[in-house]
Amino acid sequence: MIKRTHSGTTAAIDIVSRIERVESELSPAERRVAEVVRQDFEAATRLTIAELAAKAGVSQPTVTRFCRSVGCSSFNEFKIGLATTLTVAAVYLRSDRVFSDDVGQLAQTIMMRAATTVRETLDQLDTAAVGAAIDAFAKARRIDIYGQGGGSAALAEDAKLRLFRLGIPVSAYADSHQMRMSAATLQPGDAVFAISNSGHSRAVVEAVEIAGSFGATTVALTRPNTPLAGVAGILIPSVIAEDENVLLPTPSRYAHMAVIDTIAAGVAVKLGSKGREALRRVRYTVASIGIAIPTPSTDPAPLARTIKPHE
Repeated sequence: MIKRTHSGTTAAIDIVSRIERVESELSPAERRVAEVVRQDFEAATRLTIAELAAKAGVSQPTVTRFCRSVGCSSFNEFKIGLATTLTVAAVYLRSDRVFSDDVGQLAQTIMMRAATTVRETLDQLDTAAVGAAIDAFAKARRIDIYGQGGGSAALAEDAKLRLFRLGIPVSAYADSHQMRMSAATLQPGDAVFAISNSGHSRAVVEAVEIAGSFGATTVALTRPNTPLAGVAGILIPSVIAEDENVLLPTPSRYAHMAVIDTIAAGVAVKLGSKGREALRRVRYTVASIGIAIPTPSTDPAPLARTIKPHE
């Protein structure tokens, strides 16, 4: 699918991302079409409308409705748009391996969804907001991270692990009372990182408000136009459509992990030699007890060989 921009040039629409974005709004029959397309994007570009309808177990008008739902006026336009997407980014959308077993096909579905989600996150990333967060965290005296619920609480812990290795005092909180208490101890020079897919977690919103009232810099990774987005000093917007199949992983988790890793890497670069030295110490320490794969600069074996044991 091709759209004309304000400058008069044409821009291709990413059909794969569009399918992911609108999937929650599709009818059950249209979702069956989406699933068939997702199983083999390249094969879908060669199917006739009748063949795709048969594979999905739906009528041809349903396939047409699916095409319109993803922004294409016809099945032909859909195939052209999908082919264009594959030409530009095929390496991210498929694997050379072909699976004939159920587990392999399940793995392909899960992992390709993860890759597509990360790519969609990159497409919509507010780099100015991420840059502001990196600057705030790199100069922070202390960072408190808030996340509540199964997904966000785990991501808060992951963010803590990414940041404390840089030598910054970092804590993560999932308990609503502890969030409020930690926020009340913050001051100018400190920072808060709130993670919430919904943006409606009352405890997280209130803790961010409290932290901000005491002068801390507040950063939120969440959906725009939500209560959390409204109280954060720096908003990193993230809008990823969730899958209605509760058996599949939540796509937003991949999106948030990618943003968190980007921020952590940015903070490390911003800290320069200080960050590198902290990471070197951490890696050397864990490598020396055999729980990390050593690199040439952190392998303790050469040093150990030069030291004679005490008699």
